[in-house]
Amino acid sequence: MEMSSMISILHGWELKTWIIALIVIVSYLLLTGRYYANFKEGTRVSSKQKMYFIAAIITCGLALGSPISMLAHHMFSAHMLQQSVLYFVVPPLLWKGIPTWLFRAICTEKIRKSVLPLMTNALVSVVVFNVLLSFYHFPIIYDVIMSGEYPMVMYLSHVILFFSAMLMWFAVTCPEPELDRLNHLKKIGYVVLNGLLLYPACALMIFADDLIYSSTKEAHQIFSFLTPLADQQLGGIIMKIFQEGAFAVAIGGIIFSWYRIERSEETEEQ
Repeated sequence: MEMSSMISILHGWELKTWIIALIVIVSYLLLTGRYYANFKEGTRVSSKQKMYFIAAIITCGLALGSPISMLAHHMFSAHMLQQSVLYFVVPPLLWKGIPTWLFRAICTEKIRKSVLPLMTNALVSVVVFNVLLSFYHFPIIYDVIMSGEYPMVMYLSHVILFFSAMLMWFAVTCPEPELDRLNHLKKIGYVVLNGLLLYPACALMIFADDLIYSSTKEAHQIFSFLTPLADQQLGGIIMKIFQEGAFAVAIGGIIFSWYRIERSEETEEQ
């Protein structure tokens, strides 16, 4: 790797991203700490739940304000790492960190009853997310977005994908009991379906014998040992690993919650 590339990577930390992250964390801690009593139904938030939210913001900061973000413009694998973190790690942590009373304060009763039921419908959200993610990685679309000629299109596409990922994870880590419509078995099936729908796109990247994105051919090769084709294959592997890992953790959490409820019911019957 060239010395100039190394220097660029070291300077890839974005101060403004971390300032925003700090503001969000401090605001959250104040709302869930000192001012929670000012909210309707406001209750104390556990340290565990706070850690979920803080972990989500820090992880998001690493994806958007660290050298990963800079590398994502040059390396397909880094781009896939960034996306994997933003779509499979940050959303479930955010939902787990938001208490029900804060969610209700953000989303009014009208929105919860008229808009969210459709937007968070399990079938709709899983199809929308996977269709959008596959559409984004369609060679022609991806090359146009990553060309840099239309920066607003790139930012907008990432915002839409993140929003759809939040909706996709809502069915699994729902902070609102009224909208938690899937039982434990259906949630497991939902997570498995998600994994199956994303498999074709990842398989295409991993097993392709040639580059499928022209933009990766023109990208600067930062690491001499990583050819463009190997970089493309690594990108597919990274996304599949993150996806499978996140979904495995989700299924484990669902099973544990299911077991805990069953045990609690058995204890009450005794």
